[in-house]
Amino acid sequence: MKITYSGHNLKITDDLHDYIIKRAERIESRFGEMHEFNVILKAEKHRFEAEVKVTAPRVSFFANNETHDLMTALDGASDKVLKQIRKYKEKVKDKRHNVPHREVVEQLNPDKSDIPVDIDLADSPVIVPAGDKFATKPLTVNEAATELHSSGETLLMFLNSETRQVNLLYQSDNGAYGWVEPSFT
Repeated sequence: MKITYSGHNLKITDDLHDYIIKRAERIESRFGEMHEFNVILKAEKHRFEAEVKVTAPRVSFFANNETHDLMTALDGASDKVLKQIRKYKEKVKDKRHNVPHREVVEQLNPDKSDIPVDIDLADSPVIVPAGDKFATKPLTVNEAATELHSSGETLLMFLNSETRQVNLLYQSDNGAYGWVEPSFT
């Protein structure tokens, strides 16, 4: 991790240097993926401003704080960055765990070996697996219609990327498309 800091109208003392390093280590312990930690400290009359920028792969965080005390300004800015990191991690976690996409696909594509072999055909109707008539990735309704049209099939089950629910798109005999979306009320 690269740590840079500068002072405008103030001198960076050894104590301040150690404090900046300590704040960078605290943020790195929470986030872990930091490439750069930049701090700019400014002094004007009786107020101090601290700007903190954290750069990581594919994301960066920025915060500033202005108070009457230099250490308080630095604490406030780094606390704001920590809050942004926490919100970012929760957002990423929610996206990963919002829809168990692989499990939905596995449910839509049951393993053919799970079909019992010793069925008495005289007593029960024969159920034949329909084959691969599902989308392997989340789609919008328009994308699903395009997929259904290009496949030449009449039925497509897909995971709606907007509602995160399994939907069914079908083509009727007259060529019109129908769309079935579950309603949980």
